[in-house]
Amino acid sequence: MGDSDELDKFFVPFERNPLFTGRKEFLKLLKERLHSQVPKKYNHRIALYGMGGIGKTQVALEYVYANRDSYDRIYWISAVNQTSLLAGYEKIAKKAGLKMPVNLNPVEIAERVLLWLRQEKHWLLVIDNVDDINVMAQLLPQNGPHQHTLITTRDPNSAGIPAEGIEVPLFDPAESVELLCTLSMIDNITCSSESVQAAQIIKELGYLPLAIEQAAAYVREVVGDFTTFLDDYKKNHRDVHEWVPRGNRLYPHSIATTWFMSFSVVRKEHPQAAELFQILSFLNPDGILIEFLQSGVDAFPDRLQQAISSRPNLSKYLIELEKFSLLKWNRQTKMVVIHRLVQTVIRDEMSEEERKTIWTTVVDICDEAFPGDWNNDASPLSNLFWPGVNDIAKCPHDTNFEIC
Repeated sequence: MGDSDELDKFFVPFERNPLFTGRKEFLKLLKERLHSQVPKKYNHRIALYGMGGIGKTQVALEYVYANRDSYDRIYWISAVNQTSLLAGYEKIAKKAGLKMPVNLNPVEIAERVLLWLRQEKHWLLVIDNVDDINVMAQLLPQNGPHQHTLITTRDPNSAGIPAEGIEVPLFDPAESVELLCTLSMIDNITCSSESVQAAQIIKELGYLPLAIEQAAAYVREVVGDFTTFLDDYKKNHRDVHEWVPRGNRLYPHSIATTWFMSFSVVRKEHPQAAELFQILSFLNPDGILIEFLQSGVDAFPDRLQQAISSRPNLSKYLIELEKFSLLKWNRQTKMVVIHRLVQTVIRDEMSEEERKTIWTTVVDICDEAFPGDWNNDASPLSNLFWPGVNDIAKCPHDTNFEIC
């Protein structure tokens, strides 16, 4: 097979990442699930979902290169919107040398490509960055034992694609330290001061790959060691979160930009859901009970009270936030969980006046939900202002309220 033939059958716009770290067991699971045939499942079509910065695209890219020999054809297309998805199918048609009648519209070209894929064997199609799962309606290939589709999306509603969903997890501590040290170009010597500082950094960053990558770039390009990084982070974490590493990167945005872009979409299209999320950004990230929110409903702004007290209306808000993986909503435990860094970014973008207003609301919600003298030992409201990610005073009811 000539080089041109190989290129026609392997259309992936990114090189393999030589610094890819960890995920061995997850990649093994992904391969097993793509190949398995299970009753009542969307077999051979997987949606990798998770919050921005979790590494969905990197996982898909590593899977592609690690399993390149398992497929005769591998194609990669973007689905940020339907236009880019249709353009991707048109590129496949050109790469595969498919003969198309003249004057076909983009949808008709995509349909011809899908029909062709149904007849081909041993292929993998990666559909990356699906911001809106609705763009894929009627535009997914038919899958089989050797015909696989791998999708990356922030939306956990994989059944709506439809596909089998697998959440990309946070790194574990060992993977996090390895990534930080590798990208910082600092040796991780066990029990050294750098090792101790590295462990503290990855804990501060919540084991999130993109945050660790940007922290490593800050160490590499600005401060040179982990101790100075921690000093800078404690003094002004906002500057670190907004730091954009130099050079060519697969992901061009800072950690702050990543999440605030998603939040901005919600605020534009669903302003009340965004207002609710701002309030949630001051509560315990490890778990906020729906019952707690409803118990304190009278302390919410009037425009939110009806939604909070109504399960269907509250569900609409939570689903809108969940679509961008800004939070996780566990229906069984009736609890929402938010990553600490997401909360920090949302708070950082507020004006001081907005933060004070929401603080007042949060304290009133606690007072409504937990009537009595729960706040006897708390400081006056002027001292309740969240000064940084490390200054956390536990409320007695810490399942819901972390910094009262």
